[in-house]
Amino acid sequence: MKSTWNQFEQDNIETVSSDPWRLTYHLMPPVGWLNDPNGLCEHKGTTHIFYQYSPLDANGAKKGWGHYTTTDWKTFSRCPIELVPDQEIDRDGVYSGSAFEKDGTVHFFYTGNIKFEGEHDYIYEGRGHYVNTFTLLEDGTVSERKNVLRNEDYPDDLSCHVRDPKVFEEDGVYYMVLGARTKEDVGQILVYRSDDLEAWTYHGRIQSGSAFGYMWECPDLFELDGQKVLMTCPQGVEQQGLKYENIYQNGYFLLDGKMKEGTEIAAPFAEFDHGFDFYAPQTYRDEKGRRILIGWMGLPDTDYVNPTVERGWQHALTLPRELTLSNGKVFQFPIKEVLDLSCDERKIELQAGHVFEAEGPCFHATLFPEGPFSIGLRQDAELNYDGKVLSFALKDSGYGRDVRHIEVEDVHSIDVFSDTSSVEIFVNGGEHALTSRIYDTMASNRIVSDTDMDMTIRAMRSYCIERGGEKE
Repeated sequence: MKSTWNQFEQDNIETVSSDPWRLTYHLMPPVGWLNDPNGLCEHKGTTHIFYQYSPLDANGAKKGWGHYTTTDWKTFSRCPIELVPDQEIDRDGVYSGSAFEKDGTVHFFYTGNIKFEGEHDYIYEGRGHYVNTFTLLEDGTVSERKNVLRNEDYPDDLSCHVRDPKVFEEDGVYYMVLGARTKEDVGQILVYRSDDLEAWTYHGRIQSGSAFGYMWECPDLFELDGQKVLMTCPQGVEQQGLKYENIYQNGYFLLDGKMKEGTEIAAPFAEFDHGFDFYAPQTYRDEKGRRILIGWMGLPDTDYVNPTVERGWQHALTLPRELTLSNGKVFQFPIKEVLDLSCDERKIELQAGHVFEAEGPCFHATLFPEGPFSIGLRQDAELNYDGKVLSFALKDSGYGRDVRHIEVEDVHSIDVFSDTSSVEIFVNGGEHALTSRIYDTMASNRIVSDTDMDMTIRAMRSYCIERGGEKE
């Protein structure tokens, strides 16, 4: 299977690469389908970025892991596919997982998906949802995979949806968090502990006081300035006014307490990115001490589409974002290495009604509004602020994406990172974010406002992607 996947990728990459909607400074699948970022880590100066990958089908099929590496966030190596669903412990999918480095060895933990034969719903019965592990070898390949947890190791009240392990260490003990759904359709986090990264025992749960969705996917538990943060993606949360507008949500809880005694949720769920295309974020701590996040620039089960499917590929990863904590709120903003891709910086007084045309769709614009405003971006995107609610709307370029909202007391800066078929918008230096795919003709790259405001505009250089030392 591994050789078939690699050969298919190589045979089709040139055709896919000719699509004008291919992004220039974002990572995408070489061909086919991409979803969750996996196994993020920096090891001996090299950053490893794995991701859910199905090269044979742009609509997603059996999934393995794709793999990029970089040492500078500007030039990336596309690595051969190593992880495909070809083992008994993951035969129906090498699902999402994470990396943990200890004593110079990078350990990976992931969900192995198995669908047993017979008539099953695969939610409450018929599915194996195993935690498996492997290590990174010195030549960049991976070790043999082995199983550490099976269905019978989970509490009896859990459904067959337990997945997405993330491992961390506290006070000399290793902990693993897993997204879970009970048989009563209540989302929560399972916690396991280990003294050696091999034998894991049940430790407890993290859950809200009342049910908040039926499944909590993609958990990530880490500290920012001494504050525990639990990121997760709840499914089944109903929209409340302008909150929770997507089919599935992304966000975080703040936690109190040590893992040994048991942690508790200390603050309500906070939405992280309000755009149409953001899900399954994962973080890691780099060798500079930064907490860096990458998300999936996509979302499952939406009623809007990506026209690139017809061109043999779908989805991308977000820009890497550094996380910081300010007044009990998690801020996010692209890392310095992304900002260093900018060139030809110009400071402009954007006058009301004047249409500024960027030289191309790949730019980073910082706008400094005062009070309510309406800003037009590119062909038909609109940012509007009435003093209480910021809205982002798309028309034809959204392919079914309509409007999303953020309730915000004040907007004093807006950073727009525009690529050929994406926009990532950061409000007030990263207090809020909106991420979306956008599919216009790129004939118009306008920025126009109904009020005067200052703007700084920069062009953005492209990533360089290499395979075997050769530029693609």
